Amino acid sequence: MAAVNPKVTNIAINAQGGAMTNIVLTIMCSKVEVIEDPSYNGGVPQGLQGYYMDTQPGLPSPAVIAPIGQAPPAASPANLQTWLPNNNGQIGKAYEPIIFGGTDGRVHGAYSDFVGAQGTTILQLTTNSPDAGGVLLVEWP
Repeated sequence: MAAVNPKVTNIAINAQGGAMTNIVLTIMCSKVEVIEDPSYNGGVPQGLQGYYMDTQPGLPSPAVIAPIGQAPPAASPANLQTWLPNNNGQIGKAYEPIIFGGTDGRVHGAYSDFVGAQGTTILQLTTNSPDAGGVLLVEWP
């Protein structure tokens, strides 16, 4: 049963304008979703801001967090991204959840089987508001 059920990890993140938080894989996974944790801010989604990280093997992990307002060295692309809350069934790269792997996202491996291994930094995030929050890291083996 473990091969079909995802592992869910709660991660606290800073408010917009604060230091980024590394989102780091906890298992070798074939698909990952990152979405706001509804246990923060009375369940009102804030949106997310941050950077996709280059997950090529050999890069330092956890990824270096750059000074506020600067892109981290491993950002790919090196521009700040914004993900809007999915409160009305919207789909696409501009909305949560942020998806890696499966049929929906980037993966590495000989047959594009894996997003990354335990310890791989995939994102750096803050909320998209003045309120701190959290995300759910959902990982499929």
